[in-house]
Amino acid sequence: MVAERLYYNASALELRALEFAATVTDIRLDSKDTNGQLWQISLDKTAFYPVGGGQPFDLGTLTATSRSGAVLEVQVERVEEDEAGEVWHYVRKPLMHETEIVGRVDASRRMDHAQQHSGQHLLSAIFLEEVGAKTVSFHLGADSVTIDLAVEKLSEEHLQQVEAAANRVIYEDRVIAPRWVERAEAEAMLQRGELRKLPERQGPMRIVEMQGIEFNACGGTHVASTGAIGSILVRRTEKVKQGTRVEFVCGLRAVETARRDYALLRQAAGLLSVGAKDLPARVEKLLQDAKAAAKELKLLKKAASSGTPPAQEAIHSAGE
Repeated sequence: MVAERLYYNASALELRALEFAATVTDIRLDSKDTNGQLWQISLDKTAFYPVGGGQPFDLGTLTATSRSGAVLEVQVERVEEDEAGEVWHYVRKPLMHETEIVGRVDASRRMDHAQQHSGQHLLSAIFLEEVGAKTVSFHLGADSVTIDLAVEKLSEEHLQQVEAAANRVIYEDRVIAPRWVERAEAEAMLQRGELRKLPERQGPMRIVEMQGIEFNACGGTHVASTGAIGSILVRRTEKVKQGTRVEFVCGLRAVETARRDYALLRQAAGLLSVGAKDLPARVEKLLQDAKAAAKELKLLKKAASSGTPPAQEAIHSAGE
């Protein structure tokens, strides 16, 4: 039996998407675990998001209470979906078939992933609208998020333009709402240009609408409105095989990243005894001094090897 996905019709931090009651439907040892201590548990319903679509899995706990009142709480270390669509929760202690449990999803991790994922939807839509750059892949990492765009190059002006436009939409606090549609309706949306692409799967599909921005066929977790994304900070770009990779962070990650970057800036400025705003000029002066010193050392070495006084060697070099 395939588990009911409780996060499908709820925003990231709704209680029903974070804490739920369920029943164990199957249990098996993980065949890849050499110690024989990792178990895979399936449930009749789950709020845990399995890894997929560029988004990492949720973490949290499963808690069972016996008739005697004894409580067993196990940590969920990983969540994966198999080819049949069943969701497996990886734990270190077994929970028997038909055991009733309470599942609790790590709220801070869920919120972080939902902010990054919703931010990616918004940023991809704005890149397409503003500079015609289509997103071809997405990866949500532990520290930053990247999208690969099918475009050879992006100017700094384009990056600032897109970042500013995306943050304006965040401030407008537009609704982000999922809904289920039949395949025929989704194909009609594709024909009208409301959807950019459709998955190959048949049957009903989940469409996430960002009010006035886009419709997207997506099974991931999202915040309830663009305001909950918090902010988007575009950090850097690099050339990749598919085009251009853009690294960015959203929400609390953007705050933490800005704080960390500024701390490094202050540390570097302190080492050179200048204010943070004067650091670039100071570094440039040091590079110029180092270049001049290297040139002088080269002249001294040349003079020493030829027996020519350094002053004459310098005059000779200048004449050349």
